Amino acid sequence: MAGAKYVILGGGMVAGYAARQFTERGAGHDLLIVSSDAAPPYERPPLSKGFLAGTDDEAGIFINPEAWYAEHGITLRRRTVVERLDIGGRRVITTEGEELTYERLLIATGARVRTLDVPGASLGGVCYLRSLDDARRIRDGYAGARSAVVLGSGFIGMEVAAVLAQQGNATTMIFPEDRVWQRIFTPEMSAFFETYYEEHAVTFRKDETVAAFEGDGRVRAAITATGARLDAEIVVAGIGVTPAIEHLADSGLELENGVVVNEYLETNVPGVYAAGDVANYRDVLFDTRRRVEHWDNAVEQGGHVARIMLGERTPFVHVPYFFSDVFDLSYELWGDTTGADDVAVRGDITTSSFSVWWLRGGRLVAAFVMGRPDDEREAAPAWIEARKRVSADRLRDDARPLASAVDPSAA
Repeated sequence: MAGAKYVILGGGMVAGYAARQFTERGAGHDLLIVSSDAAPPYERPPLSKGFLAGTDDEAGIFINPEAWYAEHGITLRRRTVVERLDIGGRRVITTEGEELTYERLLIATGARVRTLDVPGASLGGVCYLRSLDDARRIRDGYAGARSAVVLGSGFIGMEVAAVLAQQGNATTMIFPEDRVWQRIFTPEMSAFFETYYEEHAVTFRKDETVAAFEGDGRVRAAITATGARLDAEIVVAGIGVTPAIEHLADSGLELENGVVVNEYLETNVPGVYAAGDVANYRDVLFDTRRRVEHWDNAVEQGGHVARIMLGERTPFVHVPYFFSDVFDLSYELWGDTTGADDVAVRGDITTSSFSVWWLRGGRLVAAFVMGRPDDEREAAPAWIEARKRVSADRLRDDARPLASAVDPSAA
């Protein structure tokens, strides 16, 4: 019976960064990575940015070179699909009937895209973006195309729309909300990005959904719920993901919006851990539960859980972080805007240089920074982690030094 002391289920970013920690601590030879993917672990952000645009090559997005795993004694099993877990027997059973044993198991199976259930959704050229194969499919699809439709206005939709427009496609974004990235952006932020995108030849259809697609084996048009017919030689749907936990249904693990873990990324079963998109973890900074689907979370949790599995039991304490590049804009976002009762803006929100600061009870809980001085980028995560009390009025006054916004008398 095959197996290893440490087994990682999933060959994504968590696996790639966890593997680095195992090798740095001399435990690479005890590690087995079980991946359904054909490629070694790779970075996800380029899939909707540089790789999708054709500026990054495939080898350049690998977290570690392909030969690196064998060189460090790591067994990387690709194209291997897990059917179920036998928690009592500490076994992973694959769809081929193979049994892989473990002493400590890390579940890092990520998430699956939500798919469309409308007529024509199976036509060629109707795409989703989650994997390297998906990104290749979209690149092939927009080559020679002249029109594109993007469904969804979250970060995937916004990044993909920017790439497709830059490739010369007449691009339309369709989404059911009344403004872009409504869950995160303030109305003023949405207004800035909508204006910017329209200036770069992206059209918005808000408060709208797609009812069907038309084509002759390949998509040619998207039909909206209001009956509009939009030319679409390629469609990319960014309508969310769900945690990949189907194979864990009868495992005995606690499952709720992913795999439930504590602040040490431990499940309810000793010796079994979860990290990345699939992990519903206890955030000790915000005293809440969250499941995060971003690059930074996978990187940080991948390294942290590897150290825990190797005996360094410390809680995962981290300010949630996200970054994006669209057209010639780059921005960063830290923290959690949930429950914020005040918002302050520095700079001019009608330009590409402004920052937004969310407060709850006088404490900083989230910040967005784009085209601003480095002190704002540095202060944002530090103040959030330290639960700094700040003055919204002083934040809004761009003539004041940023540091003056902190209340020196408050803990």
